[in-house]
Amino acid sequence: MAVGVHIGGVTKVDNSHAGVAAKVEVRQRVLDALTPARAVVFDAFAGTGQMYAAVWHAAAGYVGCDERWHADDRRCFVADNRRVLRCIDLAPFTCFDLDAYGSPWEQALIIAARRPKLAPGERLGLVFTEGTSLYTRFSSVPHAMREAAGLLPAVSLGAGRLHDALIARAVRGVVRRMGGAVVKEWRAVGVTGAQMRYIGVVVEGR
Repeated sequence: MAVGVHIGGVTKVDNSHAGVAAKVEVRQRVLDALTPARAVVFDAFAGTGQMYAAVWHAAAGYVGCDERWHADDRRCFVADNRRVLRCIDLAPFTCFDLDAYGSPWEQALIIAARRPKLAPGERLGLVFTEGTSLYTRFSSVPHAMREAAGLLPAVSLGAGRLHDALIARAVRGVVRRMGGAVVKEWRAVGVTGAQMRYIGVVVEGR
């Protein structure tokens, strides 16, 4: 098993190399659970293609999105991913990678609202890089995270101490909107200042 991920638990990773290893491990487990030959990935923060080269190239289909153009052979939109997610047909995709390095919840809510509800037994993967720890340490929960978690508009004092609980609520809030339930989950936590969370879930239609 690569550094940084334990099944059913949380492992702390303390540098960028281990963080990349954890991100790759989480995505590989999600892809394996979905079966690569049937997985179609939308990579909303595709960047230079690091995760594509490490994992997503093995999926049956892949579409990336990034605000910068990269000269490689990937199929990608060059645009704000929120605009793309609001415009294209999301039904063909069985996995969404939200490698935000900030708050991925606005994109997650768009996906939950626009992709057709999961059919009973249908499986879908969601991958998050979650970086809102700096916000919640100062009791400022981003609006989209608050909406996904089903929180009241008032500021939540001490939200930083409840950061992982907020993430869990937000994940499950998004999944419920999609008509599913989490059947598999993997997480790793960074111990640098940003305290990034690397999360992968497999969702199944009820």
